[in-house]
Amino acid sequence: MMIMGLSMTMVNLTDTAFLGQLGPVVLGGAGNAGLIYMLLIMIGMGFSSGVQIIIARRNGEKHFNAIGTLVHHTLLFLMLYGILLQLFLILGLPSVLPFITESDAVAAIIERFLNYRSWGLYFNFINVTVMALLVGTANTKILGIVMPIAAVLNIFLDYCLIFGNLGFPALGVEGAAIASNIAEGASSIMLVFYLIFCYPHQKYELFYKVKIQLSVYFSVLKTASPLMIQNFVSFFSWFAFFTLIEGLGERELAASHICRSIYMVLIIPVFGLGDAANALTGNLMGENRSDLVLKMVGRVCALSVGFALLFQPIIWFGAAHLLTPFSNDAQTLNLALPVLKVIAFVLFLFGVVIVGFRAVSGTGRTLTALFIEVAVVAFYLVLTYYLTTKSGIELYQVWYAEFAYFIAFGILIFGYLWKGNWQSSKV
Repeated sequence: MMIMGLSMTMVNLTDTAFLGQLGPVVLGGAGNAGLIYMLLIMIGMGFSSGVQIIIARRNGEKHFNAIGTLVHHTLLFLMLYGILLQLFLILGLPSVLPFITESDAVAAIIERFLNYRSWGLYFNFINVTVMALLVGTANTKILGIVMPIAAVLNIFLDYCLIFGNLGFPALGVEGAAIASNIAEGASSIMLVFYLIFCYPHQKYELFYKVKIQLSVYFSVLKTASPLMIQNFVSFFSWFAFFTLIEGLGERELAASHICRSIYMVLIIPVFGLGDAANALTGNLMGENRSDLVLKMVGRVCALSVGFALLFQPIIWFGAAHLLTPFSNDAQTLNLALPVLKVIAFVLFLFGVVIVGFRAVSGTGRTLTALFIEVAVVAFYLVLTYYLTTKSGIELYQVWYAEFAYFIAFGILIFGYLWKGNWQSSKV
């Protein structure tokens, strides 16, 4: 799972580095376009996360025949959702952009990027469906093979299509979108081939007995709908954060996107550990061993803190070297440098809180997780708005909101794990 996360994040990191060479406006616009894209697919990813929780529980209960039905229903739902999203991105987005950004230049970049990127929605949803199956059944090794291959392909195509190298046309921001689409399509093909030829699909009744039942959707949505909303709310906080930062200036926006890309690399182990905690929680509860969940969470949190310690020297002694590949604009890099120092401290809180949060979701108490998320995000956005509108505020000081976010989040999450009634959860 960590290898998969590393591969996906390296793509984002490379996109940021390449697009940064085209100037802060292009970098900021493409970064915000990526956030809009992720914000919209979060509902679909929340659905697949809910299905993953149920698959893990059924796997722990040895009810293998129910898993194929869940996969079939998930894929149909996400394909239909993909059609709706693409129609919105192509036809509806231009009328919404004036409410999202104050800069016409940034708006133009967003529209150009998303017109092309929308064609990758279907590949993305195939991939998250297969991932839900593989993570839920604890068969994740193939993800550590397929995703690095797709990442290398994406980086190669970025190099060719953004700048026009090796005889390819120079497409700029559109080239980055096309590269991502092709790489996601390649990973979809590899994953489907794996399911057909290498995965024990007969055991889970995949690819046959395809019968769509509304009762299955009602059952899935009971668990998944809070996650769908929660994922949207969680990512909306990032989107709103960067929208508010744009009000400070285009360079501040570009610097923040550079730091976000590095941030996403540093938290790769955390997301891998969080996914593991989620799946292990579901399997332990399916085996009626809920008494081991807190012990497991504690050990995973300790690993997370270990990774945060590992990254401290890299940030404190190598921050300037980390930033230089992303832009040739000295002002942008000077704004980014102190932000990285803030992120160094945030890593400790981030890792522990995400592991706890994913464990709560893994218990099936997704509605509780949603309420916690909404409360914390509301607090976070009010604080961010206050900071970005405060006279004379520096960019790195706005990022202090991350501390408040994770402290509040941690108190609520671990309070619930310690005193809540999640042990009786049924999915």
